Amino acid sequence: MQIFIKDIENINKSLFNIYDDKNILPIAININGLYYQLSSFNSSRQYIYYGEKSATEAVNFFTTIISNVTYKVLVKIYEICRKFNCDVSNINIFAEYNIKGKKSFETLEKSLYLPVELLDFIDKKDIPLKTVSLIISQQENVINFINGAVINNEFSVQSFRKFVEKVCDFKEIIPENYNKGFIFPDVKSASHKEIDEKYSKLVSNFKNIKINNLDSFESPKLNFSFDISSIEDYENIIKLLNDNKNNIALFYEILEKYGLK
Repeated sequence: MQIFIKDIENINKSLFNIYDDKNILPIAININGLYYQLSSFNSSRQYIYYGEKSATEAVNFFTTIISNVTYKVLVKIYEICRKFNCDVSNINIFAEYNIKGKKSFETLEKSLYLPVELLDFIDKKDIPLKTVSLIISQQENVINFINGAVINNEFSVQSFRKFVEKVCDFKEIIPENYNKGFIFPDVKSASHKEIDEKYSKLVSNFKNIKINNLDSFESPKLNFSFDISSIEDYENIIKLLNDNKNNIALFYEILEKYGLK
């Protein structure tokens, strides 16, 4: 690859200006006849020029010079891909951060329109994509309510996740704007009722096998334990597990329904 210093006057300094590392020298590339600045976003006219690249090559190259990839960076990279109509399956950084599937990319796209404070909070706290996906699927009043909550409260990642789940459980009564005086109904949410009912039914199907979820379904992990005294016991356990494969699948469908898987 030929790399040289080039004076460039007419260059786009804004599109890739999402992560400014002052320690990186100003870099420029050419995409479809137009120049783009990739780093050190100042008034420089002299650049380390990497030549002409396709949009996909440019985005992949750009991500190699980013040393701090956060959620907001991923969202903005997606926005750049959308501008150039890049096939996101060919963008290496998305695979690296396990961003795949239609739902994940829809979450990135809709995150562009989240309130600034909420997006900053998600970025700073590194909120899981599953929780972000749950947020962006809500009506505007619910999103505004969550945004008001992060402005007025200190949340850990875990407490925020629980708060979001509770807000979404009671979304029908969430007001337009957040206020500290709002009290959630002192009732068990419909989601937890259904999960508990299905869990009890699932457990009843497993004679001589103990099933536990050790964190009250903060995670979808089920722990199976059993004792055997003979190879016959072992074979019976295997048969019982196989016979209940569909029941396990149905239970995980419930967890997925409520964003817990």
